[in-house]
Amino acid sequence: MRLIAVVHHRHEEWVCALREAETRLEIRGFHPRGPLDDSWLAGAEGLFVWKVPEGLIARMPRLTWIQSAGAGVDHLLSDPSIPAALPITRADGQFGLWMARYTLVHLLAATQRIDECRETQRQRRWAPGLVPEDLTGQVALVLGFGRIGRQIGRALREIGLDVQGFVRTSRPDAEFPLHATRDLGAWLPRARVLVLCAPLTPETRGLVDANLLAAGHPRLVLVNVARGGLVVTADLLESLDAGRLERAVLDVFAEEPLPPDSPLWSHPKVVVTPHHSGPSTPRAMVPDVLENLRRFAEGQPVVCAVDRARGY
Repeated sequence: MRLIAVVHHRHEEWVCALREAETRLEIRGFHPRGPLDDSWLAGAEGLFVWKVPEGLIARMPRLTWIQSAGAGVDHLLSDPSIPAALPITRADGQFGLWMARYTLVHLLAATQRIDECRETQRQRRWAPGLVPEDLTGQVALVLGFGRIGRQIGRALREIGLDVQGFVRTSRPDAEFPLHATRDLGAWLPRARVLVLCAPLTPETRGLVDANLLAAGHPRLVLVNVARGGLVVTADLLESLDAGRLERAVLDVFAEEPLPPDSPLWSHPKVVVTPHHSGPSTPRAMVPDVLENLRRFAEGQPVVCAVDRARGY
């Protein structure tokens, strides 16, 4: 019976779910900050993990597969302790649905003028002039158009927005126009919202910088549910102060937890949330990893490994 190690802050929950999903595997787990137990780790051939604790890989000489505990793998690809030939797979579960809800709630809260309505409620003042903004036909740009980006695009389209997707290289699509990422700046002046849901790669790191944001305008909303590294924070703050953005809704940051002294916490045009737009839950993610669990139990190679050259 092949052994998979689960290293996760909710390892008990994940061990139970993975054992139930594939009974032909032995699943053991521990907390990322817990002690490393060489008595069984040395025999583990699979690893389910988010961030690899220091020294873990060296204690797993039989390791043949890493399953990321989330959609992102940039932190694993940049980990020097992980051999380049070791296959890494990812899972985005129902993140697209979660992140679509997140995007909609923040966009609609602003356009429905919820904060102003709550203030007039506090004042016990009837304010019929608080008319919601009509989003019909306004442009939404979605950077990154895999399963997550497509789900977000569909949700934005359902509330009336004209959705334009952006991918590494433009390609025909039966559902949405998909443009090359290099054309994002040309579309920014007409956009009401820009949603970031692309992986962090050498091409996307720092993509949202002063050069791109120079094409922004006072009604542009930025929503980042991807990786903090896509955005140059200093340039974002300067653009907010200069009126080239209406608001930035940020769920991810270059450093997490966000340091207490970060200016993002107190900026009046920034919404900070604790990386909760796409929670990793067994119910949502196990279906994504089930095929590889079965293949692993049967001694077959895993499929859909990350392309290290592309970064996803």
